[in-house]
Amino acid sequence: MITGSEGSMAQLVIPRLLAEGHTIVGVDNFSRHGQVKRERKYEIVSADLCETASVKQLYASHQFDCVFHFAAMIFGVMGMHKRAADIISNNDLITINLLKYGHERVKRFVYMSSSMVYETSRSYPHKEEETDTLPVMRSAYGLSKYIGERVIQAYRQQYGTTYVFWRPFNVIAPTEKAEETGFSHVFTDMIEKIIAKKLSPVPVLGDGEQIRCFANLSDIVDVISQYSLRPEADNQAFNIGNPEPLTIKQLAAKIVAIGQRFGLVDPGYKLAFESQPVPSEDVKKRIPDVSKLKRIFGWEPKILADQSLEQCIRARFKINEKA
Repeated sequence: MITGSEGSMAQLVIPRLLAEGHTIVGVDNFSRHGQVKRERKYEIVSADLCETASVKQLYASHQFDCVFHFAAMIFGVMGMHKRAADIISNNDLITINLLKYGHERVKRFVYMSSSMVYETSRSYPHKEEETDTLPVMRSAYGLSKYIGERVIQAYRQQYGTTYVFWRPFNVIAPTEKAEETGFSHVFTDMIEKIIAKKLSPVPVLGDGEQIRCFANLSDIVDVISQYSLRPEADNQAFNIGNPEPLTIKQLAAKIVAIGQRFGLVDPGYKLAFESQPVPSEDVKKRIPDVSKLKRIFGWEPKILADQSLEQCIRARFKINEKA
């Protein structure tokens, strides 16, 4: 079973798993972007996994060896603040339902966690074992992901369910579309404000000095596809990311430079910023330690932030690869 199967990450993982000979059932409620017409080489079930009856029906009608759990409510900083109750209740209810009614049938549970489990950490770069000692997360999203991990570990303890936790850091998905400010991710927000809307000053949450490390979706998918079913990953948590720190202002400057190179931003454009209110739980700094992935699987990120941003801009403004 692939939950959240119609999302951008799952859509790239699914072909890799199909190519390896796995039979897949995708489950999605289509709540974020509506029904999407596409050719599917897997069964698709439209269901709300918050509903007990839907989960029970899935397990009654299918035999699953493994669940890849991608489904979650996720937004940018402001969206996570404004939709806090929906996020924590829905995200954890889905995880609990999948395990409560499936633990006797499912051998392996692959969980898409988040770097937000480190939001109260002041130790850099973040190491996987930190979460055993950190203060409770302040944001509903970060807490929902941490609770999800603990629920899964409890099922491991009581029922022997094998799990893998993936904790991606600030994923750049080249095809992500802009939404209301603070609801889409910051790279999409900035591309929309700087290149599409030609804003200057550019509204920025807080002082714009927040530090993030941006990983390309392709790199994240490579890891999940290759290693989720490997025995070396059994009952382990792994950071996935590109440990290349950038402030939000530096990110904006890169977008300006790429936009000017493609003729989308005027050569005389002057980048300036206008501070906007930001929730108190906004994380000031987040940097991954990916040495565990390298040590166990020999993995390192292949795509740096500049290339990821260029991919986003090409996709958004339909610039071909020869330009």
